Amino acid sequence: MRRRTNLAVAAAVALAMAGGLTGVPVPAVAAVPVPAASAATAAAPESTMEDKVRAAAVLGILAGDDLLVLNDRNFVIALWRQATGSEVRASAELAFSGTDLECTQWIKTGVHEAKKRDDVNEIRDAEIARQARELKQHAAATIGIAAEPELLVQSYRDFVYALWQRATGPKVKAAALTAFGGDEAAQKEFLLNGIVTAHAQDQQDAIDADQAASEAEKARIAARNAKANAAAVLGIVATESVLVLSDENFVREIWNRATPGTEVAIAAETALRSSNAADWKAFIDTGIYEANRRDIAIALQKKADADRKRLNELKVKAENSGVHPALVAAATVALAGDAGVVDRFLRIGQYEDAVLRQSLSAQTPGSRGAHIRATTGSQAVIDFGPAAPQPADGVPFSWKVVPGLADFDCHSFESVTSSGTYLRQLDFKVLAAASDGSDRFRSDATWCARPGTDAGTVTLESKSAPGRFLRHYGGLLYAADKSGAHPYDAASLYDVDRLWRVDGENATSSAIQRRWLNDDAVRARVGDPVAAEVIDGSLRYRDFTKGRLVWSTATGAKELEGNILAKYNERDLLHSAAFGAPTIDETSTPAGGGRYNHFAGGGSIYWTSTTGAHPVSGGVKDRWRALDWERSYLGYPAADPAETATAICQNFQGGSVSVRKSDGVVTDSRSRCVGTA
Repeated sequence: MRRRTNLAVAAAVALAMAGGLTGVPVPAVAAVPVPAASAATAAAPESTMEDKVRAAAVLGILAGDDLLVLNDRNFVIALWRQATGSEVRASAELAFSGTDLECTQWIKTGVHEAKKRDDVNEIRDAEIARQARELKQHAAATIGIAAEPELLVQSYRDFVYALWQRATGPKVKAAALTAFGGDEAAQKEFLLNGIVTAHAQDQQDAIDADQAASEAEKARIAARNAKANAAAVLGIVATESVLVLSDENFVREIWNRATPGTEVAIAAETALRSSNAADWKAFIDTGIYEANRRDIAIALQKKADADRKRLNELKVKAENSGVHPALVAAATVALAGDAGVVDRFLRIGQYEDAVLRQSLSAQTPGSRGAHIRATTGSQAVIDFGPAAPQPADGVPFSWKVVPGLADFDCHSFESVTSSGTYLRQLDFKVLAAASDGSDRFRSDATWCARPGTDAGTVTLESKSAPGRFLRHYGGLLYAADKSGAHPYDAASLYDVDRLWRVDGENATSSAIQRRWLNDDAVRARVGDPVAAEVIDGSLRYRDFTKGRLVWSTATGAKELEGNILAKYNERDLLHSAAFGAPTIDETSTPAGGGRYNHFAGGGSIYWTSTTGAHPVSGGVKDRWRALDWERSYLGYPAADPAETATAICQNFQGGSVSVRKSDGVVTDSRSRCVGTA
């Protein structure tokens, strides 16, 4: 029976995870320290005891103290030893041979997802794990080592260390030492190619060093070595019975053991169909390696296609959830990258805090921009933060959106500052509570997202109280319905009070953002944001498609638009002591036909379609106001103020107002300012 195995896909997996290696330079051996006991190269947050209890329980294993005291990496391998499902075992192997973060994430979510795949006989990780084992098996077989199962699931660094310990050839030991001191990509390249090259050099060195051997004997040894090396491509440690085979029978043995349909199997069959002994030898010396490289290219493409499909599915699922906009954005970026970027995102990126931390903002008019916030042990609230926070004030509103503790198709909201603390409903009040590990808690802390009635919004139904949704009432959070059984179950505003929009990490609502979100009329006038909010000394402003909102402590957020805004920017009146922040929104003039804004420094800007927009301030404005503004004979300002050596003068439609510099005397006249048209 032909054995269905081949190194090519295993090598492809290694190459894909390493970013597509073509060769790794070998630095001087002296620069690399002698190996010591394996240790994690980068610290990662450990899983909680509850995470471990749940991981063991899903496999039907009672986690005793002997398991719970283990670090995450050792806990993973301990469950691997007891697990039976192929996907669970395979996913554990992949996590164990990866980073500490991958081990932690396997305990938190990976084992649960793998158990689901085992339950429906969905194969994903089992094939990849087998291929990864065969890569290590190939490397071990190259130097004549039959690696035991537990060695094959070691991390790449640990496996290279084991090969360094067991190898006898000086060049293999030197290459292993170099790989051990490198990164994971260097270790995978060593297992795939470096050990083959180094071992061949050791073999040739041994032949060349044997002065007593005849040329015929050297040729015989070289032929045996070539067969041993060729067999190692399939992870086979060639026995004496294999090494003494004729070239034709050896090729037949390779054909029998290669995976049917692979390039190695096809190349072996092609050689066997030839009656030319040179074709058999060519296959052993070079053909099997060339065929294996073709298999690697094919496998790499298959894995890349499968990974991209998985990432697309993950992105769609995140989009449909309504609670993972940051994950959607990160997945979109990863999909635009190469196969290595996609692979890393699937293994690590999708679990990083940066793509899981989100804020939840209310959608009730008047409360838009208020976010869910709570401290451990207290009832959750919605608010805009202390003193209505401004940009960069750093009020934490974030929650880590993780798979539901009681249902992986739903969600739990974990505190970013207190690991193991979740939003939980208890007697219909929603609290920030530390998990007690009970089934009741897990159900209470699980929320199932449903599409909201407004675009981009969601509702969150309690897993433990079906029909009740996360709602704010009186600034507090409840699991509510609209039965009227309690005040927070009131039907009034229920449908909008339970709508949530998921924002980015640590979102804050400035006074400008709050006004824009909650004042529909202002939002219609100024349009959508076109830039981030700007902090300019004690003032803050944000530009929109049709206007600007400017904020100060004294004035609040007020809007400017159109020609008045253009004049405000042209004269840099934001920084003028006579102007600064607007004190009112742009308003129609009492006489009609004009628009104006007043400003904190006392100045104003007036506009009409015939005069354009012009600032007016100081004594000029005071006299104009005393004459009853635009209803006076002066009408509207017709030009910006003009300054001469002796006076400041401003033209109006019906005349002018001037302020003498020497004594501040103000005069109005039906005449134009001197020197103006």
